Amino acid sequence: MEFNSVQDFKSNFAHVYHKSVVPMLAPFEKEKNSVKIINYVIWGIVALTAIILYLCNRETPEILIGVILLCCVVAFSITKFLCKNFENKLKTKIMPVVMKAFGDFIWTKSYVIDKYTIKESTIFDRFEDKKDDDSFYGTYKGLAININETELTYTTRDSEGRTEKHTEFKGVIAQIDFKKRFMGHTIIRNRCFANRRVYEEIKLEDPEFSKKYYVDGSDQVESRYILTTSFMERFKNIKTAFRASSIQASIKDSKILIAISTDKDLFRLGDINKPINDTKQFTELLNEFVSILAIVDELKLNQNIGL
Repeated sequence: MEFNSVQDFKSNFAHVYHKSVVPMLAPFEKEKNSVKIINYVIWGIVALTAIILYLCNRETPEILIGVILLCCVVAFSITKFLCKNFENKLKTKIMPVVMKAFGDFIWTKSYVIDKYTIKESTIFDRFEDKKDDDSFYGTYKGLAININETELTYTTRDSEGRTEKHTEFKGVIAQIDFKKRFMGHTIIRNRCFANRRVYEEIKLEDPEFSKKYYVDGSDQVESRYILTTSFMERFKNIKTAFRASSIQASIKDSKILIAISTDKDLFRLGDINKPINDTKQFTELLNEFVSILAIVDELKLNQNIGL
């Protein structure tokens, strides 16, 4: 079943949540509490270790601080792993049922947008590795949509051979069909001093947009046809709606690929500090999901004209 408005998703979600999801949540409450207790024990051991080390090594504070910091890093890694493992277990059971509220959309832990597609967009050119979290795929208003929460990273090596990992992008990448066929390639990137020119820069009517974004394309006429004043205004609205640090896009092969940068862990469930049936976290998941679908409405991607 395919829905044709964001309101359809919201209305159906309330029905599915109360009828099908809530009855499944109770067994996870005990497991959540167990994870919470284990986390408390781990941090308790760290605190006790710090006290013992302080009492035994007052004369070497630099060593003391180093050991305590190492213990904190290890404890943080373990507790983060336990929380994420619980969340993944919860989602594996719950999300197939939750997705009944989202028409024909499917949730998966596998990627739905591959590295090659992202490389081809030329929005990001440095990343080497791609780490995926939640993904969704389905159709909305007749348009195929792939949604991938991901992190793109690359590694540098200094003169002494030491390596350091850097994050080029963290957030959500959405690939959405365009109703109208375009032959060229138009790229919208954050404007900075290091912008790599892929094609010739496009001179646009909106000076504010041009200050924020570097736009180049393989076809000047086609790019200007796509990037009308109204399209640019709506594009800026998406960044505001997501409270994103940045939003970039690539339009190619009758598809638009939109990268929304955010440090927030989206589509999160199973917060161990909240009741397992806390409605707020499910409502937040719904709002995050439909906000991406709203891009179709905001940019009017399903219309043949009037971009």
